[in-house]
Amino acid sequence: MAEIRGKPIQSSCVYGTCCLRGKAYSIGFLRFCKQATLQFCVVKPLMAAVTVVLQAFGKYKDGDFNVAGGYLYVTIVYNVSVSLSLYALFLFYFSTRQLLSPYSPVLKFLTVKSVIFLSFWQGMLLAILEKCGAIPQINSPEVSVGEGTVAAGYQNFIICIEMFFAALALRHAFTYSVYMEKSLDSHGRCAPMKSISSSLKETMNPGDMVQDAIHNFSPAYQHYTQQSTLEQGAPPAVTRAHAAAAARGDTEKTLLLSSDDEF
Repeated sequence: MAEIRGKPIQSSCVYGTCCLRGKAYSIGFLRFCKQATLQFCVVKPLMAAVTVVLQAFGKYKDGDFNVAGGYLYVTIVYNVSVSLSLYALFLFYFSTRQLLSPYSPVLKFLTVKSVIFLSFWQGMLLAILEKCGAIPQINSPEVSVGEGTVAAGYQNFIICIEMFFAALALRHAFTYSVYMEKSLDSHGRCAPMKSISSSLKETMNPGDMVQDAIHNFSPAYQHYTQQSTLEQGAPPAVTRAHAAAAARGDTEKTLLLSSDDEF
């Protein structure tokens, strides 16, 4: 944010910034991007729990767009949440694409998000095709399968095929060579490797996401703490706060920026 703060937002219909003409990047902009992305991490498990409850009471059926059922409303909430999250990620990339260009973020973004989001929209498209009668039920002497089960089977089969190509793309996007270059410490010795169980535990632990969500959605949010060098032109109060932190012997440079700087 120290690099892009204060720069005018380029108006672009491709990235959905056509309505932001005349505005500048700010800490509030970064907070919006984080909030809009993190809300999906809250909505997803919440809607999963709601789905389980609705199914228990017979009010949820995949592909049933009846207004008396829960599928329609859960799908609407999912669509809004997914669209808002993707929009925020595109906004973030649009503002930082020059800074992130050395890390080739586009392929990383597309491979990861396609697995999460495109599979959801793919399932919704199959549900619509089922509703339109394009996916018939299967009736035979041996088995009878409804349209919803057939659509779910198509979804599972297509995902199995897609994951093969996604695995190839992920291997290319997240190459191991980056870590091979960093495998040696300052003395030329191999850096110690973490155990598989330890790495898996860190991967499965949602603690960092929970803390980030609490911080960004907290009504007591007053200052945004950014690990950065002191930005040029910072207000005197910020300069004094930074100097005080340095005087206390803090090992990291902390920049406090007022939350009044809204997007």
